Amino acid sequence: MVLAYVVNNDNLGNSGSVSVIDIKKHSTIATIPFSNIPNNITITPNGKLAYVLITDITNEVSLVSAIDIKTHSIIATVQIGSTAGFFSQNVDISFTPDGKLSYATISGTNFVLAIDTKTHSVIATVPVNIRPEAFAFTPNGKLAYVVNNTNLGSVSVIDTKAHSVFANVAVGASPIAVAITPDGKLVFVLNFSSNNVSVIDAKTQTHITTVRVGIAPASLAITPDGKLTYVVNSNPNDIGSVSVIDVQTQSVISTIPVGNNDNRPNNIAISPNGNFAYVGTFSGTTVTVIDTKSHLVIATIQLDSSQRFVEFTPDGKLAYVGCDSQNTVAVIETKSHSIIANVLVGGTPEAIAFTSN
Repeated sequence: MVLAYVVNNDNLGNSGSVSVIDIKKHSTIATIPFSNIPNNITITPNGKLAYVLITDITNEVSLVSAIDIKTHSIIATVQIGSTAGFFSQNVDISFTPDGKLSYATISGTNFVLAIDTKTHSVIATVPVNIRPEAFAFTPNGKLAYVVNNTNLGSVSVIDTKAHSVFANVAVGASPIAVAITPDGKLVFVLNFSSNNVSVIDAKTQTHITTVRVGIAPASLAITPDGKLTYVVNSNPNDIGSVSVIDVQTQSVISTIPVGNNDNRPNNIAISPNGNFAYVGTFSGTTVTVIDTKSHLVIATIQLDSSQRFVEFTPDGKLAYVGCDSQNTVAVIETKSHSIIANVLVGGTPEAIAFTSN
């Protein structure tokens, strides 16, 4: 049975929850409360364990709680860093492909934490450059690419066996996202302030080219076949867009307008079969459906709220959209691109992860 774990951050106090949704019944079957603020989640490849990133404002520390998927209960909580002295928010967390390790970043610091998923303990603190945010593991799990969000942007390349940085690659200004091609050969880094994408050769750890995209790019995703990179351009105060980059030529082959004025498209998900890209909006109320073969908008799905996330179920038959002000998750059937259910969750659903098939 595939389950969806939704992180809810009510933004009204110092607490939140994780809602567990049965995707067949479109209903919440469990709610896991937190006395602090959860803000991100990841699930092991075998679907047995979830890690939730938490900000403890009162004690000025960042935490990770481990959830047993079978019982929907917290089995361990580990402190991963102090936030004293600066504003900090947990940013990214993910498991290596074998599920044995988890890496986590904390915005405002200059380190990445490595957690052993057997003992639920921090086994390494890896110094990187200032403000590490998003990161991605290579398909074999041997390397992690961490973007450091400063005006003089960089990517720290970590050897996950030694838990040490062996290369730093200069990229554009304020990098905020990273994606690696399925063959592990190229790394695409999204540079928010310089309105471009840096491409890194993963064999030589060198910056090989820069691709100009739209204004204020906010997220990116690579198609499962590794042929295209889709970049969402939020373009505040005007119409947003999606830039389609040909991975082989490293050039933009199409630009697709998305949403209305100041909708700020900010997240994207590509279906497991690679046929569709769904684009959500931070300030708008629509999800745009793009055909990845023709690069045309084939549907616009109207919701009642702006969105924090758009993600596909593992089989690609459904897409889940976190509706910010409605405290719901909209369930979209991808065959008809229509809403078939709205599932009530906690306040401000802002992150989601699915168990495996």
